[in-house]
Amino acid sequence: MQPSVAVGSTNRTKIKAVQTVFPASEVIPADTASNVSPQPVGDVETKTGAKNRAIAARNETEAMIGIGLEGGIDTIDNQLYLCNWGVLVTEDEEIFCASGARIQLPLSFQEALLNRTELSTLMNEYQNRTDIRHHEGAVGIFSNGELDRSEMFGQVVQLLKGQMSYWHAR
Repeated sequence: MQPSVAVGSTNRTKIKAVQTVFPASEVIPADTASNVSPQPVGDVETKTGAKNRAIAARNETEAMIGIGLEGGIDTIDNQLYLCNWGVLVTEDEEIFCASGARIQLPLSFQEALLNRTELSTLMNEYQNRTDIRHHEGAVGIFSNGELDRSEMFGQVVQLLKGQMSYWHAR
């Protein structure tokens, strides 16, 4: 029997990432709060948002597994990067964490992002579009389509699933 998996989001890219990695499982979207800033800054805040979403998703749905995925920004050598974190929590309250790809963001975004404007808002303005966060995301645009947001989060979910499988097999 495949475990039911709750995703702490209704964002299509995050749901698709989990469905791709857990194709035989029932994937249940849950509209959970990250309880961090709308634009998380740094690994700690971004990871905390993912953890809060994972725990809330599992608790609210009573799924066997809860997964939280959170995108944020981080500064390295005075340059902003996209960062992302995932957390998986089991019904036994085991917690597994993973981070994924990073990509440099334009310097022109720095002031607005550090003042907590959401990256999705800037991306929509930058591309003169709407709803980028539900499609390719910033990573899809700045990687020229080589990796989209769902694939980026999918890699994180693969790492989470792999960790869980490894430790449960021991």
